Amino acid sequence: MIKLITKNVTLTVKDDKATLSDKIILYQGDKGIEIYFTLVGFNYKFKSNELIGVYVDGKLMKPSGEVISVNNMSVSGTNKIKFTVDSTMTDESGEVGTHTLQICLYDDATKANHVTVPPITFIIKEHL
Repeated sequence: MIKLITKNVTLTVKDDKATLSDKIILYQGDKGIEIYFTLVGFNYKFKSNELIGVYVDGKLMKPSGEVISVNNMSVSGTNKIKFTVDSTMTDESGEVGTHTLQICLYDDATKANHVTVPPITFIIKEHL
């Protein structure tokens, strides 16, 4: 299925901190949103200077402190990481608040070698 709701964000890494070019603010029940992160300042290199062939997943800490695996991530094009917000992240009242996402990049499908991007945050708010 083609997603029609997208957001492009630059994720800038400096030392052990990551910042976003634009805040990510969603509301309870929002879903089917593809967020594309372009990495800037991330000085780890793979087989090429691009993310082609790199595998990606992550960890998401919900406002409750629960940490879950995020497997709905992929590399898009040559240098963007696609993160899909689905209903499992926004469908419960306990998910309202600040979420922390940490992305891991792997050099191949075996996921034997990886490097981790500093965490970023996004907010889920309540509807009126």
